[in-house]
Amino acid sequence: MLSKTVAGSGCLGTALLGLIFGVVLLLLTLAMFDGPAAEGGVCRPEVGTGSVPSEYRQAIATAADHSGLPEAVLAAQINQESRWDPTAVSPVGAQGLTQFMPATWAQFGDGADPFDPFAAIAAQGRYMKHLRAQVAPLAQNENETIRLTLAAYNAGPSAVIKQQGIPPFQETQQYVQKITTAAGGTGGAGLCDSLGELSVEGVRVDDYPYREPVGVDGWSHARSLFGHTQRQCTDFVMWRINQSLGWSHGEDAPPFTFAALGVGYGPGQSGAGSWKDILTQAEGVNFHTSDPRPGDIAWWGYDDIGGGYGHVGFVAAVEGDTATIEHYNLATPNTYSVTNTPVGEVPGFIRLPAASQE
Repeated sequence: MLSKTVAGSGCLGTALLGLIFGVVLLLLTLAMFDGPAAEGGVCRPEVGTGSVPSEYRQAIATAADHSGLPEAVLAAQINQESRWDPTAVSPVGAQGLTQFMPATWAQFGDGADPFDPFAAIAAQGRYMKHLRAQVAPLAQNENETIRLTLAAYNAGPSAVIKQQGIPPFQETQQYVQKITTAAGGTGGAGLCDSLGELSVEGVRVDDYPYREPVGVDGWSHARSLFGHTQRQCTDFVMWRINQSLGWSHGEDAPPFTFAALGVGYGPGQSGAGSWKDILTQAEGVNFHTSDPRPGDIAWWGYDDIGGGYGHVGFVAAVEGDTATIEHYNLATPNTYSVTNTPVGEVPGFIRLPAASQE
């Protein structure tokens, strides 16, 4: 039976391990998460051609083809820069529809008038292609390439390369967040398509692959590709959802990570208990207290279960008022378990937009 009176349960099993894990995770998250706290949601409508002034639509399409970036991103960027005003001049001297500084315009404007909107859009395509080529080697997928290119536009490519990611500048982080949110949350690169529909076939087997150091029992602070600590409830649920989305161990760029969903996970958010607040920032992710479905994330808050870090599990099946839930590190540290838990004993369930409706 799961309840908040179960001593030693939760993601770390014992109070001592919980204390150690909290310290280590805080240090690790301080080092790992230099990106924005949130970068949009899971599935938002893209900035389509209807949001672009009709006279500029073909120019945007041409610039997008040249830059290798989605039209939605370039359109959202122009809207952010000038609100489609070709006569705009910023307090620091940036000019025109795409707000080029004179020195940058001299390099990418091809000798045209910076206040010519069509020349400005074409220059944007050339410049974004130039930036994209510099930062793309740092990215693991196209969504990340888009974010890094936008960060390079705002902060300069050297800052992105130095930080090996989005620089920790509030202005740059907000710039990337606003544009990717307006452009579809993921930069229009198809994260929603990659999510598809969850499959829960083949669950209820301990096939979790991240067990470093291999062959050693007990707790490990090594992190998996998902960004969580291995052999903990959080990382197991990440594995199960990515696996259910068709992703396999050994492939690059899992579709389900906090970064891929555009939500932050950093200092002060060191346990499964934070998942409710973090994941529901993403568009389409819902929290509910009844009617669980296979593919949902069963969630316990900080005060709902022993150990003080909360807990998450993966709902493998539902039969009447009972949910079959897969866990890692529940009652026994670093081990897999399955419970048949009354729905009423689970504080809530987190549902992704791709969760099965069966």
